[in-house]
Amino acid sequence: MDSTSKLVSVVVQAYNSADTIERTLDSVCAQTYSNIELIITDDLSKDNTLEVAADWIKQHKGALTKIKLVTTDVNTGISGSNNRALKQITGKYAIFLAADDYMTPDAIQEYFDFCEKNTGVIPIAKVVLFSEENCDFSSVQEYCNRCYAFAQLDQKAQYRKLLVQNRIVSPAASFYPVKLLRKLKGFDEAYRWMEDYPINLRILKRGYRFGYLDKQLIYYRISAGSITGANQIPLKKTEAKLFFRQKFWYMVGAGMGWEAIKQSKSWIKVLFLRGK
Repeated sequence: MDSTSKLVSVVVQAYNSADTIERTLDSVCAQTYSNIELIITDDLSKDNTLEVAADWIKQHKGALTKIKLVTTDVNTGISGSNNRALKQITGKYAIFLAADDYMTPDAIQEYFDFCEKNTGVIPIAKVVLFSEENCDFSSVQEYCNRCYAFAQLDQKAQYRKLLVQNRIVSPAASFYPVKLLRKLKGFDEAYRWMEDYPINLRILKRGYRFGYLDKQLIYYRISAGSITGANQIPLKKTEAKLFFRQKFWYMVGAGMGWEAIKQSKSWIKVLFLRGK
């Protein structure tokens, strides 16, 4: 296997991340896996994220195989930011990491080994939840546990369950074969608030499956605001949009027409919720 086929691209998604991005980047640099392409994609940050990132790159010149900084003149949301990075990726696999999360030193090696041994399977690893705030994220941990159980089901069961509800912890299952991402034409920019769920549905629809990697590899930041109901309104409206544009028809195609009709009623109500 040559060096190109072993290259892994780590995409760090940044937006107003000046206070947290250094730890994220340091975790990339600290990987035991050596052949890494780092792509920092900034979505028009309003703080000094770009300056912090540029300074980090200057200090770590030569520490990784490749380092790129991708910028934009228009804020597009995470899906658009990921697609800008995807155009620059030259690795065999790509992992997408928010600029306030970080990885264990062996994360890339574990993900890479899993994918090399399990063709057509996207790994779902465990996450370590953390916060600098005083908040109770026990409900998030319960959700994570359901995701790990989901990862151990067969492909057909995974697809049917994901059609009903998102069951994947985003940073734990973001290690993708780059050829697959390009075959799917990247992330759907119609969903600014939700980059992972639509593409994971399409991955399962194509016949791929997710697999359980029983190791804690990602430190996933939780904030008090991210688990409050008010802040979930934009996300729920985005999911309603996904339902009526795609999920309804996917369900019908999977023989779940009655479930699609039942869900239609609740998603119509979501569309009328107050909030942007």
